[in-house]
Amino acid sequence: MLGKRLKKLFKRGPREAVYRPPKRKVSLTDLVDFLAITYLGKYADRLVKAFDMESQLAQAGIKTYPMLYMARALFYTAFSLLVSLYFILVVGVSPLPLAAKAILIIVLFLVPVFVFTGFLAYPAAKREERKSGVETELPFFAAYLTTMARAGVSIARVIERVSELRIFDAMRREAKEILASIRLMGKSPLDAVEDNALTHPSSLYRDFMLGYATSVKTGGDVLHYLEIRTQDIFTSRMNQMKLIAERMSMFTEVYVTVSVIMTLVFYIFFTIKAIIPVGGQAGGVAQIALFSFVFLPMLTFLLLWLIHSSQPKSPIKYNAPYAALLFIGAPSALVVFPVLFYATGAAGLLRGEAISYGKIMGFALSLGASLIVLSLPSTVIYLRYVRKTRGLSDAVASFLRDLTEVRKTGLSPEKSILVVTARDYGPLNPITKRIHVALTLGLDLEKAVRRALRGYRDWLLLANFRFLVDSISVGGGSPETLESIARYAYNLTELDKEFRKRLRSYIMMPYMGAILVAASSILVLSFTAKSIFLSGGGGPAGGLKGGGITPEDMARVALLLSLGAILNSYLMGIVAGKIQDGRIAAGFLHGILLVIITIITVAVTLKGVPLEAQTAQAKLAQTIALLARNPPPLP
Repeated sequence: MLGKRLKKLFKRGPREAVYRPPKRKVSLTDLVDFLAITYLGKYADRLVKAFDMESQLAQAGIKTYPMLYMARALFYTAFSLLVSLYFILVVGVSPLPLAAKAILIIVLFLVPVFVFTGFLAYPAAKREERKSGVETELPFFAAYLTTMARAGVSIARVIERVSELRIFDAMRREAKEILASIRLMGKSPLDAVEDNALTHPSSLYRDFMLGYATSVKTGGDVLHYLEIRTQDIFTSRMNQMKLIAERMSMFTEVYVTVSVIMTLVFYIFFTIKAIIPVGGQAGGVAQIALFSFVFLPMLTFLLLWLIHSSQPKSPIKYNAPYAALLFIGAPSALVVFPVLFYATGAAGLLRGEAISYGKIMGFALSLGASLIVLSLPSTVIYLRYVRKTRGLSDAVASFLRDLTEVRKTGLSPEKSILVVTARDYGPLNPITKRIHVALTLGLDLEKAVRRALRGYRDWLLLANFRFLVDSISVGGGSPETLESIARYAYNLTELDKEFRKRLRSYIMMPYMGAILVAASSILVLSFTAKSIFLSGGGGPAGGLKGGGITPEDMARVALLLSLGAILNSYLMGIVAGKIQDGRIAAGFLHGILLVIITIITVAVTLKGVPLEAQTAQAKLAQTIALLARNPPPLP
C-alpha cells in the first residue's frame, strides 16, 4: 500500500514531487465568507474599530476573526436589503389598501436594520450568558479549588478535573479553554489561567483567578488567599441573590398589576364596545379575542423569559416533566378536548346553535380539562422529584459535619464514612445506606457514591458529594479538608434557602390576579348588561342591527371572557411555579389549581349574566321599561 502511494508521488520524478493536500469541497459558508471579505472587508475593518468588536468577541468567547464577523454582518445586511427592496416593489404594485401597504413597507425596510442589529447584539448576549453562568457556579468552584488546595492538589490537576465534572457547566467550558491553551499553545497553567481571566466579562471571576495566579507566582500564602476570597465570593453572591429576588419581585408586581388592572380596563372598554350598538359589535368581540388569546399570553411569555434570564441556573437539567408533557400529556389532551367538547354539547356552537350557559360551561370545562390532562403527568413526576429531594441539602450538611468529627478521631476516611452512614439522616438515608453497603462489599468510594446517587438531579447534593469524593480520592481526606467541605456545604445550603425564602411571598400574587380577572370581567359584563336591559336598551329581536342588545350578544362576549380567563389563569400558574422553584415544571401544579379555581369562579359569576336562560326575565324587564316610557293611550 505504501509502495503504491510512493509510486504515485514520484511518478513525475523526484524533483517534481510535491505534497498535495486532499481536496475539500467549497461550502456555501466558505463562498459567503470569500465574498464578504473581498468586497466588504475594508468597511468591516472600520466597523470593528468603531464597535470594539475584538474585545466584545473575546469576552463573549466567540472564536471568530473580528473583521470576518463584521464582514458577514454587512453581507447578510446587504442581502436582506436587496430582498426587502424586491418585496417592497411587489407590495407597491399589489392591490392592497394603502394602510396595509404602508405597514408592510415599513416592516420590510426594518428587516435589514434588525439583521445588522442582531449581529451587533449577539456578542453582548453571549457575553452576558457567559458572565451569569460563571458567577452562578463561582462559589462552588471557589470552594472546590480551596478544598483541593488544602489537600495539596495543583491548579493543573484541578482544572483538568473540573473540565470533566457534570456538576459544572459554565466553569467546565472555561476549564476546557484553559486546557486548550496549555496543551495546544504550550502555555504554563498559571499563564493559561491569566489569559482566560483577562478577557472574561465577570469581574468576580477575573479578580479571583488573577489574584490566585499572582499569589502562586509571588510565593504568598495561597491557602489563606483562597479562604478569604471564597468567603468574599459567598458574601457577594448572597447580596446578588437579594438583588435577583428584588428584581423578580418587581417583575411579578408589574406583571400582576398590568394583567389585572389593564385587563379590567380593557375588558370594560371592549365589553361596552361589543354590547352597545355604537360602532358595531364585531370590533369589540375581535378586540377581546386578540387581547385574551394573543396579548396576555405574549406578556406572560415575556415575563417568563425575564425571570429565566434573572434566576441562577442549575447545570444539572431535569427534563423528565417536559418529556412527560410532550409524549403523555399532549396526546391525552388532544383526546380529552374533543370528547368533552361533544359530550357537553358545546359542539353545537360549531353548528351555529344559540350560545347558552350550558354550552359556555361545556366549552370552558373542555378547555380546562384538556389543560389539566396536559399538565397532570408532568405534575406527578415533578412532585415525586420534590418529595425525593426535599430536605436533602440540610441532611448533607449534617452528614458532612458528623463525618468531620469522626475523621478527627483518627479513623481512615472510608472507615469514618462507614461509621457515619450507619446513622439516621432522614431523607438522605437511601443514599447513605447504599454507600454503606457498597463500601462493605469492597467497592471503592467513587463507584459507591456514583451508584448511590444514581437517579438524583439535585445540584447541591451532587456538588457536595463530588467535593467529598475528590477530597478523599485526590487529596487524602484530611480532617481540615473535610471541615472546609462541611463549612462550604452549610454556606451553599443557606444561600439556596435564603433565596427561596425571599421569593415565597410572591407566589400568591398570580393566584389573586387570576381570580380577580375571572370574576371582575364577567361581573362587569353582567352589570353592564343588566343596566342596558333595565334601561330599555335591549331588544329581543333587534340585536345590534335593530338598535338593541340581546342575550345572545352577551353570550358571545361571555364565552370569550370565560375562555380567556381560563387560559391566562393557567399561564399565571406557570409564572407562580417559575418564581417558586426556578423551573417551569413547578408551575404545572399551580396551573392545574388555578384552572379549577377559575372554572368555579366563572360558573358562579356567569349566573348573573342575562344569557339565554334569563331571556324571559330580560324581556319582561324590557317590556316594563318600555311601557313606563311610552304608556299606551287610554281608550
